[in-house]
Amino acid sequence: MNPVETQTFRTERQNARRENWHLLRRKAGFIIGVFIVAIWTVCAIFGSRLAPRDPARDLDVKNLSPRRSHWFGTDIIGRDVLSRVIAGARNVLLIAPVAAMLSIIAGAILGLMMGYFRGVVDMILSRIVETFLALPVVLVGLLALVIFGSSRVVVIGVVATLFTPIVTRTVRSAVLAEADLDYVTSARLRGESSLFIMFREILPNVSAPIVVEFTVRVGYAIFTVASLSFLGVGVATGSPDWGSSIADHYRLMNDNIWWSTLFPALAITSLVIAVNLIADSIQAVYDR
Repeated sequence: MNPVETQTFRTERQNARRENWHLLRRKAGFIIGVFIVAIWTVCAIFGSRLAPRDPARDLDVKNLSPRRSHWFGTDIIGRDVLSRVIAGARNVLLIAPVAAMLSIIAGAILGLMMGYFRGVVDMILSRIVETFLALPVVLVGLLALVIFGSSRVVVIGVVATLFTPIVTRTVRSAVLAEADLDYVTSARLRGESSLFIMFREILPNVSAPIVVEFTVRVGYAIFTVASLSFLGVGVATGSPDWGSSIADHYRLMNDNIWWSTLFPALAITSLVIAVNLIADSIQAVYDR
């Protein structure tokens, strides 16, 4: 492939990406998903201003059912549930996207190396990746957090580490499909370095599955972070984190005190569904 053909190829890929973005903005699922994520993002950023009451303050009205004065009721020690749901968005929307992004970065680097170099590099890294893929995510996360302690940094590191092998496998498959194409061969004949070919030539052309994988990982990360918090190892006990709130109150449902459990659970559900709507829309556009 000569320089003119290479430039033409790149231009076609850029035009395809613009067309995909245009189609994506017309998908109802994408718009709805972005809208819901935007709402929770605003809650995460401006939670202290949006919350009607202090989420940590005891109002001396325990287990009050939803009503005009407390739209989501109060919890077992008298805290306003709506305020805690709003404040609880911060932990999830700080930890989950950062963990997903770190797993994407690490997985993309490893996947590029495995798909481009192949041979011994691919064989060794593939065995390591397969070992991690065989491990149950929540169980390993629980064990790691018990050993290293619970903090945002540790949770982000654990979740990112557990998701990296999944991303690596996806990127590797995409790179294998690109590595023998003419534009890669042309770059090799020009004497370009392996790093240049991997990150300047191949990476932009496998961005579609990486973007899809990122959105999918964010959804799984939200669920994983909430699960770890529910098990008591995610964040500090008593925080307004949604998983912790469910863990603190789910036993009360037997006494018909459902609101302090239901609303945090609905918050998790709405956010995960929204992220999945975005992921499905992106996947549908790129697979057309």
